[in-house]
Amino acid sequence: MAFLLILLILLAGFVAARRGRRKLMRDIGLVTAYCRRQGWQQAPPDRDINARTLLLFQATGTTRLRVQAQYAGRYRGVSFQAAQVARPPRPGRVTAQWVSVVYLPRPVPGPRVQLAKRGLSSANFLSGRTTIDNGPFDATFHVVAEDDAFARSVLRPSLAGALCGDARALDGVVAFEHHHLFALRHGQLTPEKLRAMLDLLVDIGSSVDWQAAPAHRPS
Repeated sequence: MAFLLILLILLAGFVAARRGRRKLMRDIGLVTAYCRRQGWQQAPPDRDINARTLLLFQATGTTRLRVQAQYAGRYRGVSFQAAQVARPPRPGRVTAQWVSVVYLPRPVPGPRVQLAKRGLSSANFLSGRTTIDNGPFDATFHVVAEDDAFARSVLRPSLAGALCGDARALDGVVAFEHHHLFALRHGQLTPEKLRAMLDLLVDIGSSVDWQAAPAHRPS
């Protein structure tokens, strides 16, 4: 009887895993179809994605991640990439953890700045705090910066004010990485998430006076 019970449990787990896999592939297929309609391409997994940003490690606690889907294209004159990344199940967590990212090149490399809505669960991994001397923005966002002067320069009042009322920025994490702009949201990638994060990053990139930003002063 005990053997039969164990067998049934194993069978149920196998069936559930197959159903989950089929749903995952259907969901990825929807994003792939959307990208094709936009003229964007499915791309090989970016094996260097963990070297491009700290956000994935900070959000998941590991670099042992699997890129399940990768896309690349141009939007509003800017090259970009997008990915759905998964942390495999582990002891104590029976399901995968999904993270969606969109990223594009920074016009000018420089110091790292990360920002997320204060109290957002995905922001809990951000250590330290930088203020940019903008009351409403500082009350809304948690900012971590390698160079405070650079953060205040790029997050000038017009951009800071726009971000405070922008649902796209309030729903995830944004990072000025050394060579890229990144947007991250938890969960699987969807056409809506991809477009929202992409629009947000292009808007931010076009709002920054990159040439006027102060040079990074290593500590």
